[in-house]
Amino acid sequence: MKITILGSGGIGYPLAFCNCENCVKAREKKGKSIRKRASILINDELLIDLSPDVQSAMGMYDKDMGKVKYLLQTHIHIDHFDEGLLITRIPYMAPKRLEKLEIFAHPTCLKIMSDRISQYENADLITKEGQKKLNVHSNVIDQGQIIKFGNYKIEAIESKHDVIHGSLLYVITYENKNVFYATDTTELTKKALDELKEYKLDVVIMDHTFGDVDYSYSHLNEKLFIEQLNKMKKLGIIDDNTKIFGTHISHEGNRYHEFAEKRANKYGYHMAYDGLEMEI
Repeated sequence: MKITILGSGGIGYPLAFCNCENCVKAREKKGKSIRKRASILINDELLIDLSPDVQSAMGMYDKDMGKVKYLLQTHIHIDHFDEGLLITRIPYMAPKRLEKLEIFAHPTCLKIMSDRISQYENADLITKEGQKKLNVHSNVIDQGQIIKFGNYKIEAIESKHDVIHGSLLYVITYENKNVFYATDTTELTKKALDELKEYKLDVVIMDHTFGDVDYSYSHLNEKLFIEQLNKMKKLGIIDDNTKIFGTHISHEGNRYHEFAEKRANKYGYHMAYDGLEMEI
């Protein structure tokens, strides 16, 4: 399995209009300290989150949006879903016919995605006619549900990040390798941990929105991130061989990349960065 980090930031890092010490330093350092909005690509064909930065990331890292066969959407927040990118699949914008895109999302999330598209175009993700116009096929998935497509098995894991609008975490299994993609998330629930106990995870890419601060809101900070790792270790879900990365990184408590990476290493994990590619 090949994993490419297309974006490792929260709503962006440095934050657009912010001149805090961390944002100023990130602009000076550039490189890995500049973070696009969070999304990942698996085997160049399975995209998790159609973020507003996906198009530019694909170009930067020599990827082809036209080769993406599957889209898993974690939730509907604007830093994770850009309806404008799906609209470009309409024939008059994309004259070369693309392979059908299979979309998977919580039913509430899918409905909101569809509504946002229909505000701009006579197309949607719910009706057969709307899906045909976009050349997509929509699939609903809910927490605890397992689906299979291609050579993948996907399990949707409970998330308390945005329950009202249907947020999900995902375990992706491919050729006996298991990846847990957990952004955005608060502390993992008992139900989520019970679901995860069925797996030995090879890779964990988990929310690290807030760093060394004493608040977390609907995300994790460094302290809570480490606590989730300890819970998973105690349950045998991860071990010392599991590759662990923090992602969805904000300027709040997370300094420039090299500093944040050195700090993370003390606790046995890494900080993701845009363009990171790994084979497992």
